[in-house]
Amino acid sequence: MIPHGRPALTLDDVAALAGVSRSTWNRHHHAAFTAAVQPLPGSARPLLYDAAQVHAHLTGAPVPPLPQGPHPADLLSDAEVAAITGLTASTVRADATTGLLDPGTELHGRRWWTRTAAEARANRPTQYKGRTPGAKDRAPRRTAPDARVPEVAAALAAAENGQGPAVTADSLGNRYGVSTRTAERLIAKARTTL
Repeated sequence: MIPHGRPALTLDDVAALAGVSRSTWNRHHHAAFTAAVQPLPGSARPLLYDAAQVHAHLTGAPVPPLPQGPHPADLLSDAEVAAITGLTASTVRADATTGLLDPGTELHGRRWWTRTAAEARANRPTQYKGRTPGAKDRAPRRTAPDARVPEVAAALAAAENGQGPAVTADSLGNRYGVSTRTAERLIAKARTTL
């Protein structure tokens, strides 16, 4: 979360403010910095830090606390919006592209949404594009019966009575021009009709 009215900085920005390269920052200053200044909640790849806290640490002043309590203009990551809306982070990103959620704001290579937008999405009624999950009144699919099944059943019955050759998947594959697996399925279906 990026608190309302508080700019956020990456570690590259912090090193630039300190006047050193990122590698020099990592070697000499990073341990002390991370002990004093915590990343903003919910920030990941890249980690973000509050600009006021960074400036205070760099000048040697006491690090001020982050604002407490939610604000409607706080910027939230996809995971934080997902926690508010009850969706997954990937659904939040998809909703932003389809218009169910506003497109958000691009900052530091990530997309962020206001708390107001997240709460509006949470209060939006659910839209189903098909059957309700878990519905029990689903009828089985209607498919035309396979005309080959009675023929295979008759050949199986004849083979069991000793009046015909053995029925194998290879022989059915050659006869009907199907794969061995399809021929095995035909035999299995035919046996259920015997």
